[in-house]
Amino acid sequence: MVLIWLSAESMSTLVAVRAYSEGESLWSKAQKTGVFHLLRYAETRDDTHYQKYREVIVVPLGDRKAREEMEKPNPDYAVAWQGLIEGRTHPDDIPHVIKLFRRFRYTPMIKEVVQVWEQGDKYIDELILTAEDLRREVTSGEPSDERIHAIIQKVFAIDAKLTPLEDRFTQTLGDAGRTTQTLLVIGNFAAALTLIPLGIYLSQRMVRRREEAEEALKLSQERFNLAVTGSNDGLWDWDIDTSEVYYSPRFKQLLGLRDIEMENTMQALMSRLHEDDRSATEAAFEAHLMKSAPFDIEMRLQTKAGDFRWFRSRGQSVRDADGRAVRMAGAITDITDRRLAAAELFAEKERAQVTLASIADGVITTDDDGWVEYLNPVAEDLTGWKAGSARGLPLQAIFRMVHETTRQPAPSPIEMVLREERNVETAATMLLLRNDGTEIPIVQSAAPIRARSGEITGVVLVLHDVSRERQYAAKLSYQASHDALTGLINRTEFEQRLALALMS
Repeated sequence: MVLIWLSAESMSTLVAVRAYSEGESLWSKAQKTGVFHLLRYAETRDDTHYQKYREVIVVPLGDRKAREEMEKPNPDYAVAWQGLIEGRTHPDDIPHVIKLFRRFRYTPMIKEVVQVWEQGDKYIDELILTAEDLRREVTSGEPSDERIHAIIQKVFAIDAKLTPLEDRFTQTLGDAGRTTQTLLVIGNFAAALTLIPLGIYLSQRMVRRREEAEEALKLSQERFNLAVTGSNDGLWDWDIDTSEVYYSPRFKQLLGLRDIEMENTMQALMSRLHEDDRSATEAAFEAHLMKSAPFDIEMRLQTKAGDFRWFRSRGQSVRDADGRAVRMAGAITDITDRRLAAAELFAEKERAQVTLASIADGVITTDDDGWVEYLNPVAEDLTGWKAGSARGLPLQAIFRMVHETTRQPAPSPIEMVLREERNVETAATMLLLRNDGTEIPIVQSAAPIRARSGEITGVVLVLHDVSRERQYAAKLSYQASHDALTGLINRTEFEQRLALALMS
């Protein structure tokens, strides 16, 4: 790249030197032609010659306009360009001319060339003033031959001054060009001597890096293949533009297929999709491709044996600059065992819910912080709270108890279980205060709910309503002490009461 840059700069510099040489030739030719037409104008008084003088004098004036603009700290390059066009510089050479002037203006070689140029412009100014004097004399109505002769002599004098100056400009510019060419040759040769070894070194290093990159890519590819082969997931890669789909060997194995038994098309996959899952799967694809919605679905696919297995499929698309999906890749995982386990767990949970709803005691479960998670229907009747309203509340908010005799608040069995990490039973009868103000005598027991690790994850509280038992006991006691026919106390009860009275 450096050699190319040096070559380009060398060519630009040589083109600029050639353009300056051609510009000097045009400048000199225009000056000589202008002098010729001024002399012819003085002899013939024909205005055509004066107009031709004005046409050619534009060339040195245009060059001067360009030079003066380029010498400014912040030049207007459009003005400089226009000046060089007026000086008849070829448009293709103008960028090189401007670059050379701006870059080397104050180097010794170009500085001397510009000094000669500036001196020449001063003589052009004198020539223009002399031409204007000649014009005024010719058009005065009474031209004087003597005055015209004097003006012509002045024109000769200016031309005589310009001729050696033009030769000096040509020589100075030629010297600058030859020196520049020599320096460029030396510079290119030195750069080549420096860059060729450097290029060889860099090339060797690039080769080594490429070999290392290829080795790393090969290793990465081997790791990827091992990961794909060892993974239980099947991979798919869909080229949306060509409609071709890559299915990994594991993908086909999950369906019980050999590699040649499944076409590399999306239709081959959709044809094995369970009819009940087709609309949801198609909607998931469309939502992802059109709206970039996450693609994560569960579906049933038919295996070679004819049965349907559950799979979870996840994917991600690649989009072009316009946001259009051009490729989509993902993986499928066989989740049949998990779905079956979830179904069994759900059925077990349903059976547990039915069992809890069927028992005669109230059951309340909480988490390990004492927040209510579940109430069975009996517990709802006992507390006066519905399960939906109680869930998420602290147990104290729905369950308040007092001692039947002292009317003092009873300690929370949940706190006792969590603190002592054991089952807790209360033999004494407590009064449960319902949210409607009524009281129900109960006996209660609480036990921790443990995870498989043995850690306590919650507490279950069982409440037994003893109201009816008390009613039965009271009825039996009454029947044992009263006559069934008259309702009066019987002889046994009379004797017991008499004995108690005599003792007191």
